[in-house]
Amino acid sequence: MPHLFYPSSPQHRYYAWFEALHTRVDLLLFGNLDETGFERVEEEVLVCLDQVAAMGNRFDPQSELSQAVRSASQALGQPIPISAELFGLLERCLLANSETDGLFDITVNSPRFEPGLINAVELKNAIPRDNTTERGERGTAGGSLCLHREGIIIDLSGVLKGYALERVRLLLSALGIRDALVNLGNSSILSIGNNPSDIPSGYVLTTSGNATAERRHIRNPLTGAFIEGACQVSVTTADAVEGEIRSIATLLKTSL
Repeated sequence: MPHLFYPSSPQHRYYAWFEALHTRVDLLLFGNLDETGFERVEEEVLVCLDQVAAMGNRFDPQSELSQAVRSASQALGQPIPISAELFGLLERCLLANSETDGLFDITVNSPRFEPGLINAVELKNAIPRDNTTERGERGTAGGSLCLHREGIIIDLSGVLKGYALERVRLLLSALGIRDALVNLGNSSILSIGNNPSDIPSGYVLTTSGNATAERRHIRNPLTGAFIEGACQVSVTTADAVEGEIRSIATLLKTSL
């Protein structure tokens, strides 16, 4: 993958860019590794992002999410086993719906969406999720997903980049990277240690909205209408998933 390596004192700098999660990823790393060592870190970050996509990308029919929703749709009311990783992320999204008074809704892109559709999504048989490895990987045991209505689409696009950044944060820490900047599509940016950004160390800057007047992709689950015109909301949070939820909810709240 293309990259730039700058040997310098006291730390070397490594900058790489590539595509993952349907967006551009910019990776700026600092440390005492040589060029080959940084390349290995980059490769592990890409593997990590690919794992997140394989878990929660609804546009990939082979992702765990797509297969689980498809199976649950064909067997309404029946529990479909899912991993602890997917269970935990879905659980957080259902909680966020309640916390935002319905403004954050992972079912909003369903063909026959109506307010309250998310209540037809049920999670069962949770187990304690204390089996996260030092690289941010989750165990395979989980709970189950159950759907009680036809035509439900579960779309995690609103939180998947934030979740990916939290996985990357754990990975870089395990690999000994203490200073870094990770940018996913210019809308989710993680700051670690010392770096050239203005984002406080350990925090994430998350932006939601329409970058141009022609952009139209965020739907208000309370009204069914799409957000029109150029408008953006940015928030800074210690947790990237929380940032995704808050930025979307704040944007929608300002449009009411």
